[in-house]
Amino acid sequence: MSTSSSPSLRQRAMETARTVLTNQPVYLDTETTGLNATDEVIEIAIVDHDGSLLYQSLIKPSRPIPPDATRIHGITDAEVQSARAWPVLWPEIRGILFGRWIVMYNQDFDLRMMAQSHARYNLPWNERLKTFDLLKLYAEYRGEWDPRRRSYRYHSLDAAGKQCGIQLPNAHRAVADTLLTRALLHHIAHLEE
Repeated sequence: MSTSSSPSLRQRAMETARTVLTNQPVYLDTETTGLNATDEVIEIAIVDHDGSLLYQSLIKPSRPIPPDATRIHGITDAEVQSARAWPVLWPEIRGILFGRWIVMYNQDFDLRMMAQSHARYNLPWNERLKTFDLLKLYAEYRGEWDPRRRSYRYHSLDAAGKQCGIQLPNAHRAVADTLLTRALLHHIAHLEE
């Protein structure tokens, strides 16, 4: 199958990106204790539509950070020791997100981790956030068919940034990843800065 997006598919992705940008979205990313059903958020960042940092915080988890997770993002137990816990930070975070369009790269993961962080403290997750998943739009924009999944192939944020020639690193830290997500959306819209 084709390894690059057809002109009409790519044009549709560009138009979608431009529409998303008209909503002046915020960009969100998290770092976590892992990938499993009991893991939780230990860092969150929110960047505004203009690239300014709205919020960044380390978060004290309910239990130690596994060494495998620290090897990926570099966040240690010592760094989060004096951080506030998720239930204390969530009202601040929610206040920034409420009523805004939120762009994430792999939103299913970030939303799951936020819900799991709620669950760690027996808090209900009833949020109805307005979100947009750039992972799925980039898959369409790139247009590489995955016959096994019968959909367009997903690419990591790091790979997407490199494929588009974006000079921002994928540092596996929340602020850097939100800035890379923002740059990627602008690239897809052909509105690079």
